[in-house]
Amino acid sequence: MSKSRINVSMKKICLFCFCAGMLSGCKMQEPDWYYTDAQARELSQLTTEEFDKFAKSELIDVRPVIIPRGENLVGKNDYYMWPIATMIDDTMVVLYSRGSCHWGAQKSEADKNGGIRMIVTSSDGGKTWSKPFDLMSVGSWKKTPFCGFGGGIGSYKGVVYVALNKGIYKSCDKGKTWKLLTEKSTWDQISETLWSAGTRLTFDDTHGMVFWTTTGFSKNYIDRRDHGAYGTHMVALYSPDFGHTWKIESQALPEGLRLSEITPLQFNNKLAFFLRNGLKKTCYGQGYSDTSWFPFSFGISNIGPVGLVDTPDIQFNPKTQRIEVAGPHRTGLGDGPQGRMKANLYSMTPEELAAGKTEWRYDGTLIRYKNLMGKSDGFNLVGSVIDEARKRRFFHVWGGNGTNSAAIFQYSISLDTEKVSSYLKDFYIKK
Repeated sequence: MSKSRINVSMKKICLFCFCAGMLSGCKMQEPDWYYTDAQARELSQLTTEEFDKFAKSELIDVRPVIIPRGENLVGKNDYYMWPIATMIDDTMVVLYSRGSCHWGAQKSEADKNGGIRMIVTSSDGGKTWSKPFDLMSVGSWKKTPFCGFGGGIGSYKGVVYVALNKGIYKSCDKGKTWKLLTEKSTWDQISETLWSAGTRLTFDDTHGMVFWTTTGFSKNYIDRRDHGAYGTHMVALYSPDFGHTWKIESQALPEGLRLSEITPLQFNNKLAFFLRNGLKKTCYGQGYSDTSWFPFSFGISNIGPVGLVDTPDIQFNPKTQRIEVAGPHRTGLGDGPQGRMKANLYSMTPEELAAGKTEWRYDGTLIRYKNLMGKSDGFNLVGSVIDEARKRRFFHVWGGNGTNSAAIFQYSISLDTEKVSSYLKDFYIKK
């Protein structure tokens, strides 16, 4: 089929969907990017049927955040991935990685402009986004104890903090401007080699700023991938003076659980984790503390088998009063429709988590890409934010076509999980 015919067909589909939406009272995408932006549509990895799920309900939504083109492109860095977010007042601040690829031959095209370093913000619920800001433009540190992939972000008392392997940054104006914390940090007492500077940072009056990371892992990537040689200890690296001096505390993990990136959740003066488990053919892990500090109780959840590991998310929903997680299934396993890369929603009550329960309730399949991991690429759901004013939970993920290029997308769902769950499950039954 010629390009002109494809364009005409897409316009017809768009007009049909618009009319159907007007007649049924359903919500339409504003703007209707899926039918007007061919690059965004391709990188979203959504079929027309899958996009239709988002276009027909006020309960869920999907839209692009940043596409690799125009002034966004620096060199051959057209692969944007690993977004994580924080919320400060009405503004979402998203940290993401810019590079040449996720894996493959394009690694040879990597240059000094790549890495987890880019910031975008939105104060209108993701309808519009700021121009990307490169944190490296304000400097970097020469020495940190981290060696793995990742970065952390969080907000506390009006300040947004970003922790990277290259340094710690802060913004006092909701992500508009940034500065590198002075390089007077004392790492001398940190003798271990740590994985990365967390994902979601946590804060409290006693420990200050806390990075959750891991140690005891193999430094050889092939060992990690093939033999599950991920971290054997969960580590809290914390700074009571917010970035100058550091202390460390750790706890050994139980049999059956090994970690790389760690996803924490602070809620009601408690601390919970939903954990990327590096061991093969197993399920996601979980952790919990009533005191919001060590020691933690750990368990292996019923969510899996993971197959090919990815980084999940955990949040506390103020409307449902449930702990809600989003778990990627890169090989299409787990609950719900089978056969393609997807991300599912699950939940349980705080009381169940505190009691050591490991059975999470399946609440539906939120995202389903065109293919399995390899041809499709993306997710990293960690770092969602709750916007109580808009009554929504916002996820930021990446979508791409394997090793070529990738873009950042925003998915959002209503805090009314019961309605969201019913809609998602009904979609696959009646599709």
